[in-house]
Amino acid sequence: MITSGPDAASRGSGMLDVFVRGTDNALWQRSFANGTWGAWTSLGGALSADPSAVSSGSGHLDVFVRGTTNALWHRSSTDGVNWSAWENLGGVLSSSPDAASASPGRLDVFVRGTDNQLWRKSNSGNGWSNWIAIGGVLTADPSAVGRGSGIIDVFVRGSDHALWHKTIS
Repeated sequence: MITSGPDAASRGSGMLDVFVRGTDNALWQRSFANGTWGAWTSLGGALSADPSAVSSGSGHLDVFVRGTTNALWHRSSTDGVNWSAWENLGGVLSSSPDAASASPGRLDVFVRGTDNQLWRKSNSGNGWSNWIAIGGVLTADPSAVGRGSGIIDVFVRGSDHALWHKTIS
């Protein structure tokens, strides 16, 4: 059933949501609450890479995927059950996305572009920014984590096969 690496997010105490690409290339979700795992649920879409999930506040989930045309797509939920429609955020990705939240309501998504640079798109509640080139030469998917207080740490594998780090605020 699974054709990608999983990604998970917690929308609150004792709750987990795991997301994967299924054999039908759709996004699938499985939730854990009250000590019990629920059934797998299809969220649709057409993925071409691993999904990325993040919670930007209590009860809130955001999932990002690379679609079949290599653009970034997004869905959100405030309860883990009822989801927004798929939203095309554009771009031309050459990697899976990775998302992070450094403060409530803030989302940052990082990808490797076709130029192998790190690219960022963000939303602080006032709509999505344009794509911003961060630079570097990536040879794998980026990894991002919000450390709080508006700070995000991004890790990438560079062309020298070393681990590189950048702090973004």
